[in-house]
Amino acid sequence: MKQEARLSGLDELRGLAIGLVVLSHVGPVFGEGGTVAALLFAPAWSVGVDLFFVISGLVVERSLRSLRLERGALEAASAFYVRRAMRIVPLAWCVGAILSIGLIIPGSGVEPADAKAAFAFISNAHWAPCFGGATGCGNAFAFGPFWSIAAEMQFYLVAPLLVFLLPRRALVALAGLVLVVGTFTLRPWGGTLWTFRIDAIAVGLAIGATMGTSAWPRLAEHLRVIGNMEAAFWMSIAAFMLAILPPAMHGVATAVLALMCGWIVTRATLRDDAVNWPGRMLRRLGGISYALYLIHLPVLALFNWSLGQFLDAPATATLSIAVAVAIGLSHVLTVAIGDPLRQLGRQWSNRTVREVSP
Repeated sequence: MKQEARLSGLDELRGLAIGLVVLSHVGPVFGEGGTVAALLFAPAWSVGVDLFFVISGLVVERSLRSLRLERGALEAASAFYVRRAMRIVPLAWCVGAILSIGLIIPGSGVEPADAKAAFAFISNAHWAPCFGGATGCGNAFAFGPFWSIAAEMQFYLVAPLLVFLLPRRALVALAGLVLVVGTFTLRPWGGTLWTFRIDAIAVGLAIGATMGTSAWPRLAEHLRVIGNMEAAFWMSIAAFMLAILPPAMHGVATAVLALMCGWIVTRATLRDDAVNWPGRMLRRLGGISYALYLIHLPVLALFNWSLGQFLDAPATATLSIAVAVAIGLSHVLTVAIGDPLRQLGRQWSNRTVREVSP
């Protein structure tokens, strides 16, 4: 129970992360004209994705270690795959099926290859050339966000091998090697290597491995709990850092960003259950962050087209309505599909192994 309390702050970080991701898409959807749009384009608010990846690496490592303590490696891996599949796949396919309606709507720009890549969880490889500036791509406002879901699923495939075969210290050393190699690798923003984000995932795995060692209590004594405002401040610094560095420095910037997110996540694990009202709001956003991540971009684009361009409504009103609708729909999807199937996945996996994951 004490470990569970230490991880309670991650829900608030998920809320902060999804807020940054939504903010990163306001500029592209609502156009590049005007001062406000220019300010929204200036920082790389997509750093919220890296924060998500660090959290994912940490949670996955701890979950797998806990499963492995109860049963054999094969049974533990099976239970892990069941839980992750039920958490990720049904909701992604549900949203993907809705977005696939664009295939029969003239002028939507949605291509069959976009939908196929989303359903097969290979959207990171599919969209990488498009993010890098290639022409002839489909409508990124529909299936574009699926690139990070694909990266997550690909990580899940290899996670049991890494956690079960490597000792904790070796996993930490591997994370360090990934950061060093990534620092000296040319990874322009939006390129193929950029869409895998292994730096952030490796840092999350290293944090999880360290938390299970005798060194963690001594380390935790020297760390101060981070607040939401301070976490938002440092993520803003990271967003501006990535925005001003030239493409040749993106390898260094991505590695530094992963370390910064890891530093924030590590300090957030020290929080207790006492939260103020902004923290409660972030936790609620964190609870629906997966559904909100999947639908927010197409919802923003749809409302910008219908209210903003077709009806010429003010941008502020259009954006406010779009965000409110996206949050409401995310809540419905989470309550109606996400949460029940996640619980079902737990029940199925509990037939293999009994464990409470972080």
